[in-house]
This record gives sequence, C-alpha cells and structure tokens, in this order.
Amino acid sequence: MHKIKFLLLLAVLAALSIAAVACGSSNSEESVADSVAEPEIDAVQITLPDGVFTVDDVVAAGWKNSKELSPETLPGATGVWYGFYQQRDVEVRAYASQDEAISMGQEIADLSTGRRKPNTMIDTGTTNAQTTTRTSYLSYGIVGNLILLCEIKIEDCQGLIDSIGQ
Repeated sequence: MHKIKFLLLLAVLAALSIAAVACGSSNSEESVADSVAEPEIDAVQITLPDGVFTVDDVVAAGWKNSKELSPETLPGATGVWYGFYQQRDVEVRAYASQDEAISMGQEIADLSTGRRKPNTMIDTGTTNAQTTTRTSYLSYGIVGNLILLCEIKIEDCQGLIDSIGQ
C-alpha cells in the first residue's frame, strides 16, 4: 500500500512537471513565431566617428586593392575601390567625413547589400550605384569616412574593420 501511494504521488508530480513545461514552451513558441513574422535588420557597425582614412590606410590594414572604380554614381563619394580581404570581395567607398558617409552613402549601401528594396530610380533605369557596381555584397560597415561593403557577412571583414587606423 505504501508503495502504491508513493508511485501515485510520483505520477502526479511527473504530470504536473510535464504540464508546467508544456505551458512554458507554448509561450516561447509564440515569441519565436512573432519574431519570425517581423524580422529585424541587424544594425550597421559604425566605428571611429572622427576618423578620416584613405585607401592606403585600408591597404595597410591588409586589404588587397584590385582596381579603382568611378565614384560618379555615388553622390558625395570621393573615391571607390574594389579589392579583396581574406579571399572575400570588399569594396571601399570614401567620403569626406563619417557624417557624409552616413547621410550620402548609407542608403545606397543598404540598396547594394539588399538591406532595402530598390527604389524607383532603379525601376526607371536611371544610372546609380545599384545598377553600375557589383551587387553581390551582403553586408557593410562604416569606419570613419569609409563604407566597406563585404561579400557575405560582416564577420568576414571584421579583422579589416578593426585594423583600420591602428
């Protein structure tokens, strides 16, 4: 008889534990579903706000310069270069200051990396950075007055970003 009471008590405790876990997991499943329904875009890494760098600073940090591109389709850009860092494509866009890089270049970088949907300039065929430069970049960071577009993920460029100006 004592054994039966003990087993019954054990069964009741097990059932309560399972019910508590089940109730808790349904709430977290709803949270996961909510976060999937409204994905958030990762914040852009912005560093060294007072830094003014040149392409030579990026080369000194380990980037391999391949060719200079025309900055005429990038409003406010003073120079654009294409090259490589650790076997990944990296485009460097230079502006006069970080404020100009953000105000004049960030929206175009968002378009180039797919962070924003293309605007009507592209739909109507007007020439801009999206239609004349490489479009396979998926991330970017802003270091001082530079915007660095990275081929796949920002972690691929992290060593470069951290080394500029050091």
